[in-house]
Amino acid sequence: KYLATTASGYLLIETDAGVVTVNPHAARERIAFERLSSASGAAIPAQQLLIPDVVHLSPVESARIGAALTEIRSMGFALEPFGRDTWKVEAVPQLLGSLPCAAILGTIARDLADGSVRRTGEKWREDRIARSIARSFAGTPVALDEASATRLVEDLAACRMPYVCPRGKPIMIFTSTRELNRKFNRD
Repeated sequence: KYLATTASGYLLIETDAGVVTVNPHAARERIAFERLSSASGAAIPAQQLLIPDVVHLSPVESARIGAALTEIRSMGFALEPFGRDTWKVEAVPQLLGSLPCAAILGTIARDLADGSVRRTGEKWREDRIARSIARSFAGTPVALDEASATRLVEDLAACRMPYVCPRGKPIMIFTSTRELNRKFNRD
């Protein structure tokens, strides 16, 4: 049961066994990541832009986007080269809503350059791109009323791994009724 949203933006949820504090940004990141990465060849719902967005990237970023174009398109993007180091974006994954295309493509390009993991292949790139998109999506501020907070928690509960975001950060902290009673010296 949804209790409240704190001033700092956390959700408080009551369960039969205690209280759960949920970080909605991390929850949105997990939900977006799983929706993008679990598609397994199925079409990810795309949202056509009313006016195509033209994004100019650095030559290095543009080359990275070009190298991963098949995987990026499989995530629900409709984009094509539009001149030197410029891309025309006509559709984005539906779950992104109104995020700026330049920020998303820039994040994808930077994440594809991450040298901490030396892997190659389509699956690795798909995973990296899904993580980038999810991270971009999660960082956008959103006001949650009771209905949207409840829907977020329900979507999170449907995830395969609802406890940590794709970057390994905790999504929720559970405090049992027993622990609360102990802390407040209640029997």
